[in-house]
Amino acid sequence: MVQQNIDKIITNYLTKNIVFSEENLLATKLSLLDTLGCIYNASTYEDPMRFATRGEYGSNTNPFLVVNDMQSSKEITRYLSILTRWFDYNDTFLAKEWAHPSDNIGTAFGYFFNHKDKNLSQFFQSIIQMYEIQGCLALGTSLNEKGYDHVFYVKLASGVVFSSLLSNQNKDSISRTVNNILQDGVNLRSYRQAPNVGKRKSWAAGDAASRGIEIAEISEFPDNIYKNIQDDQIWGFNKVFLDDDILSFGKELDDWVIQNILFKVLYPAEFHGQSAVEASFQLSDLFHEKEKDIKEIIIETHEPALRIISNKKELNNSSDRDHSLEYMVSAALIFKDITSETYSDNFHGLNQINSLRKKIKVHENKDFTKNYYDIAKRHISNEIYFKYNDGSFSDKVKIETPIGHPDRRVEAIPLLKDKFVHNVKNYFSDKEAENLWENILQIDIESGFKELLNLNNLVDFYYLN
Repeated sequence: MVQQNIDKIITNYLTKNIVFSEENLLATKLSLLDTLGCIYNASTYEDPMRFATRGEYGSNTNPFLVVNDMQSSKEITRYLSILTRWFDYNDTFLAKEWAHPSDNIGTAFGYFFNHKDKNLSQFFQSIIQMYEIQGCLALGTSLNEKGYDHVFYVKLASGVVFSSLLSNQNKDSISRTVNNILQDGVNLRSYRQAPNVGKRKSWAAGDAASRGIEIAEISEFPDNIYKNIQDDQIWGFNKVFLDDDILSFGKELDDWVIQNILFKVLYPAEFHGQSAVEASFQLSDLFHEKEKDIKEIIIETHEPALRIISNKKELNNSSDRDHSLEYMVSAALIFKDITSETYSDNFHGLNQINSLRKKIKVHENKDFTKNYYDIAKRHISNEIYFKYNDGSFSDKVKIETPIGHPDRRVEAIPLLKDKFVHNVKNYFSDKEAENLWENILQIDIESGFKELLNLNNLVDFYYLN
């Protein structure tokens, strides 16, 4: 692996402006819309609102009216990022490391809510930059292999872009932010893996993004320009955290990541298992027809899925369940549907699912793993079939790219719109939601940020400060 100066690369990238195109603008607007939908949906539930507001607001409170009561960018960022991520239904980027780049969109709101005079081109640029930094780091260096969590990349991406905004692209400020974040270190991944899976996985990204902002604000004060935090041979980030591996970008920074994002379109399921769920839907009718004859359900998958979400052990909570490939496939086969409620403690089908998942066998398909890491393919393949009591097998159903993959973007957009309309239904009529969708897609990037907020009374603009 070639040594890279992360500080220099990031600083150079953030002191240049993005060249907007039809492709990157469409991708940015789709990501924004999808994130807004996730925020509005999460705000209708008690748990995310309790964690996001520390109990100050209950469910079904317009999330952006809550923002209007907040003073600091850090507080806004934490709040919106927690709502974005809570149900694991926001966009995804899979590589050596895994990422949910929209974890950073709350950071953009955190800055622009306090700088409403800025225009949308700056807002969209900041989103593209955060996506690019986090995604290209995910392409370059795995944190999970070392036992660390991907939200470190959220902290870095959010922090440095916020620093660029705050300092008007000042190189010294950005450089200090990069190195202070490297010195701040990484999170353990324990809360995403059994037996410690819990609600922290839903608020960890919001916590990381808000910490990134805090460090960016601290880095505005003149201090040393740290030169070798990444590669110092005794105390450096690579030495201490990566066992002499190298923190690196998997490709040159531009606007590639946001155009290659993975959307969760049809159901809230961890993305490594999305194609397995889609295959299970196709097999559901056969399952019900042959249920008594099925001895085993076989899943062939890629190594990351085997490592992250293959869990047949006791599942103690919703976080355990939505990170169990066996649970997701069982639910899809039985009910041909998965919603947020499917993972809840009081879901009516828990006993059926827990019984069926005992029959599931999961194996790695090395070709699937190879195609997963191939940047030209980035497949998330799963193949499912049944072994019957008499030793025979059913036909196999293989899905390489689930809907929401860039290769299926045209197919996904109408479904993304349906997802958005559904997610905001407690606040907007179907017609209002459809109008809001179209208006955001068509909005001029030279418009003011206030105009975005005012669309269809997105945030009840009358009440904004």
